[in-house]
Amino acid sequence: MADAMTDTPTIEQRDDRARTWQLVMTGNGLHRITPETQADMTRLLDLDPSISHLTVEIGDDQIHIARDWPSDRLEEADRLIDRIAASGVSTIDVHDRNGAIP
Repeated sequence: MADAMTDTPTIEQRDDRARTWQLVMTGNGLHRITPETQADMTRLLDLDPSISHLTVEIGDDQIHIARDWPSDRLEEADRLIDRIAASGVSTIDVHDRNGAIP
């Protein structure tokens, strides 16, 4: 979506282009999740990276929502971990948002 007067992308569109992941939803009743709700869940996952996934219920249907990264991103992350380890680093502790080690 763009501003009709300037043809400038809206904030949401700019966010989409900067995002390195996409929203993936699995389960029954996917048609019941509106585009606006999908956008809100995407924004929620953007704002709080400590959320690993969501499960929503609509009636009797459960839908699992999570981030999905392209495989090239995961491969790049693996290469970076290998390079860091090869530099002499012997341990990498990944901390959650509260500082705890998962």
